[in-house]
This record gives sequence, C-alpha cells and structure tokens, in this order.
Amino acid sequence: MPQVEYDTKELIRLLGRELEVEELKIHIPMMGVDLGSVDEQSINVEVFPNRPDMLSIEGFARALKGYLNIEAREVKYETISGDLKVFVEAGVKRVRPSISCAAAKNIDLTEQSLISLMQVQEKLHTTHGRNRRKVAIGVHDLDKIKPPLTYKVASPEDASFTPLEGNKPQNLKQILRSHPKGTEYSDILSGFEKYPLIVDCEENVLSFPPIINGEKSKVASETRNLFIESTGLNQKAVNQAVNIIATSLSDRGAVIEEVEIEEKI
Repeated sequence: MPQVEYDTKELIRLLGRELEVEELKIHIPMMGVDLGSVDEQSINVEVFPNRPDMLSIEGFARALKGYLNIEAREVKYETISGDLKVFVEAGVKRVRPSISCAAAKNIDLTEQSLISLMQVQEKLHTTHGRNRRKVAIGVHDLDKIKPPLTYKVASPEDASFTPLEGNKPQNLKQILRSHPKGTEYSDILSGFEKYPLIVDCEENVLSFPPIINGEKSKVASETRNLFIESTGLNQKAVNQAVNIIATSLSDRGAVIEEVEIEEKI
C-alpha cells in the first residue's frame, strides 16, 4: 500500500475543527487506513489502492470529515463551462490514446498546498498510474499557455523543448537518453516511432507524456490558474486522476472549468 505523509496542522485546518494528536491516533485507523505515526508535525499513513482520493491531504480531510460527522452529507462538486479546447490528433491513439483535462481558476497556492499538489501527483503516478504507464498527470500554469492546445505525436528528433528544471532545449530523443525522468520512464515508449506531446497554438511543448512537462508552463507559488491534463491507456483511469486533482483544488477554493476535447479525424 502507498505511504503518504500529511502535515498535521494543515489537515486540522482543512477539517475546520481542532483535534488533539491523541484524538487523531484514535480516529484515523477507524477509516480503514494503516496509521504509521502521528505527532504535532506530521501524519504517516498507508492508504488502500481502492481509495486513491485519500492520497491527497484534501481527500483525506474530506473522508475524515465524513467519519467525524463534521460534514456527513455527500460532497458534490460543480463545474462551469470554459473556453479552453484541446484537439486530439488521430496518430496519438496508437501510442497513448486517452486524455482528460480540466482548468482550475482563482487558486491561492501556498507553499504547503504546492507541496501537497506535487505529492498527490507523484503518488497517483506510482499507484493509480502504475508508474506512469497506465496514467500520467501534468499540472501547468494556465496563464503561460496560448490555446487552443493539441495532443499529437512527433518524431523523436523533430520536436524540442526545455524540460522541467532544465536550462536548455532538447529533442525528445535526447530527453529519453539524458534527462533523469527520461531514463527512468523511457521503457514506456519503447517500440514506438513517434511520441506523444501536448502543445499550444504556437507549438510550445507543455508536456511530453508520460515523461516530463515543459519548463515553460511550470507552476509556482504565484500561479493562480491551472491547467490539469492526464493521459494514459484507459479513459476511466485518466478521468479519475483529473477528478482527484480537481476536487482537491476545489476544496482549496478553486473554480473548476470544463475543458472541451475534440478529436481530429
């Protein structure tokens, strides 16, 4: 089972009710998770694979609210129509066929919430996403993107971009051979002549799934609007991944907008 660490003070803040550490020690195991440790600074638990929503601190707080009758009713999330569109080219269907997207607007990211976002993304990759093979997730600064977007394939030497935390452009072949994420996950794309990309209307690469995002759309603490994308081999699985990220951001006050996905024939 995946191990997750939550910030104790942040969890209590999300609960909206003051709880002592000793109370958390009693209540948390009753939700069907394996409690490793809890103190004033952090909580360590093991979450069952059938509850990927609890990989995020927001999802865990949501479940604990229900157990403690803080918010016992069913939680319903609303979305609004947005104007962002993603075109899907036919060629990508042979490589990584499924994609799901959403936008999260007016989010006030703190250092703690940014850490939480990155943690749930990586935990989803490892568990729900089967080490990115089944599902990979990208989160981007929406204000750095020029829509509409296109999900397509490109030859390994024909597309170049600066990968996340990189300092110079590399083509896809170079990234797979030299970037740490490229060497770690290159086997997922083994055997394909072309690789998947998400680009904006100016052909700026936002994501090279399931390998690495581009530096151009990197999220920072000052980011206020997010674009969430998930690609993979199973439509239900990528939808679930986007839902988990979107609901977590909604719990922090974000407005969730729908993204139109249109297949090009």
